[in-house]
Amino acid sequence: MKKNHLIIVLTIVLFSSCANIFNGLVLTNQCKKCELINKMNGEILFTNEGCGSENTHLEEEAQLKAYEMSRGSYNLCNLEVNCTTWKQEPTKQE
Repeated sequence: MKKNHLIIVLTIVLFSSCANIFNGLVLTNQCKKCELINKMNGEILFTNEGCGSENTHLEEEAQLKAYEMSRGSYNLCNLEVNCTTWKQEPTKQE
Protein backbone atom coordinates (compact mmCIF):
# COMPACT_ATOMS: atom_id res chain seq x y z
CA MET A 1 0.00 0.00 0.00
CA LYS A 2 2.84 2.40 0.81
CA LYS A 3 4.34 1.71 -2.61
CA ASN A 4 1.07 2.86 -4.25
CA HIS A 5 1.13 6.12 -2.25
CA LEU A 6 4.70 6.78 -3.36
CA ILE A 7 3.79 6.21 -7.01
CA ILE A 8 0.78 8.53 -6.74
CA VAL A 9 2.84 11.30 -5.11
CA LEU A 10 5.61 10.99 -7.70
CA THR A 11 3.06 11.12 -10.52
CA ILE A 12 1.49 14.31 -9.13
CA VAL A 13 4.91 15.95 -8.76
CA LEU A 14 5.87 14.92 -12.29
CA PHE A 15 2.71 16.37 -13.85
CA SER A 16 3.01 19.57 -11.83
CA SER A 17 6.62 19.99 -12.93
CA CYS A 18 5.67 19.30 -16.55
CA ALA A 19 3.01 22.02 -16.42
CA ASN A 20 5.57 24.54 -15.13
CA ILE A 21 8.11 23.56 -17.79
CA PHE A 22 5.50 23.67 -20.58
CA ASN A 23 4.24 27.11 -19.52
CA GLY A 24 7.80 28.41 -19.20
CA LEU A 25 8.94 27.19 -22.62
CA VAL A 26 5.86 27.38 -24.81
CA LEU A 27 3.62 29.99 -23.19
CA THR A 28 6.27 32.50 -22.09
CA ASN A 29 4.10 35.50 -23.05
CA GLN A 30 0.88 34.11 -21.53
CA CYS A 31 0.05 36.00 -18.32
CA LYS A 32 -2.66 35.49 -15.73
CA LYS A 33 -3.93 37.54 -12.80
CA CYS A 34 -6.27 36.13 -10.15
CA GLU A 35 -8.03 38.25 -7.55
CA LEU A 36 -10.06 37.27 -4.52
CA ILE A 37 -12.94 39.73 -4.26
CA ASN A 38 -15.41 40.37 -1.46
CA LYS A 39 -18.72 40.50 -3.38
CA MET A 40 -20.42 42.49 -0.63
CA ASN A 41 -18.29 45.62 -1.04
CA GLY A 42 -16.04 44.92 -4.08
CA GLU A 43 -12.87 44.95 -1.97
CA ILE A 44 -9.92 43.02 -3.43
CA LEU A 45 -8.62 40.82 -0.63
CA PHE A 46 -5.84 38.93 -2.43
CA THR A 47 -4.05 39.25 -5.77
CA ASN A 48 -1.50 37.07 -7.51
CA GLU A 49 -0.24 37.19 -11.06
CA GLY A 50 2.48 35.78 -13.23
CA CYS A 51 3.65 35.10 -16.76
CA GLY A 52 5.01 31.93 -18.30
CA SER A 53 5.76 29.25 -15.73
CA GLU A 54 4.68 31.61 -12.94
CA ASN A 55 1.03 31.47 -14.04
CA THR A 56 0.62 27.80 -13.12
CA HIS A 57 -1.89 27.16 -10.30
CA LEU A 58 -2.69 30.84 -9.66
CA GLU A 59 -6.43 30.18 -9.61
CA GLU A 60 -6.04 27.26 -7.23
CA GLU A 61 -3.92 29.42 -4.89
CA ALA A 62 -6.63 32.12 -4.88
CA GLN A 63 -9.30 29.50 -4.14
CA LEU A 64 -7.25 28.16 -1.24
CA LYS A 65 -6.86 31.70 0.09
CA ALA A 66 -10.65 32.13 -0.11
CA TYR A 67 -11.12 28.95 1.89
CA GLU A 68 -8.57 30.08 4.49
CA MET A 69 -10.29 33.47 4.82
CA SER A 70 -13.70 31.80 5.14
CA ARG A 71 -12.47 30.00 8.24
CA GLY A 72 -11.91 33.41 9.80
CA SER A 73 -14.20 36.40 9.47
CA TYR A 74 -15.46 36.02 5.86
CA ASN A 75 -18.38 34.00 4.50
CA LEU A 76 -17.27 31.78 1.61
CA CYS A 77 -20.47 32.62 -0.29
CA ASN A 78 -19.42 36.29 -0.32
CA LEU A 79 -15.98 35.61 -1.82
CA GLU A 80 -15.30 35.32 -5.53
CA VAL A 81 -12.16 34.39 -7.45
CA ASN A 82 -11.82 36.32 -10.70
CA CYS A 83 -9.00 35.48 -13.12
CA THR A 84 -8.01 37.29 -16.31
CA THR A 85 -5.43 36.28 -18.92
CA TRP A 86 -3.56 38.25 -21.52
CA LYS A 87 -0.56 38.00 -23.80
CA GLN A 88 2.44 40.08 -22.91
CA GLU A 89 4.26 41.79 -25.76
CA PRO A 90 7.59 40.07 -26.43
CA THR A 91 10.63 42.07 -25.40
CA LYS A 92 12.75 43.30 -28.29
CA GLN A 93 16.40 42.34 -28.18
CA GLU A 94 18.82 44.78 -29.73
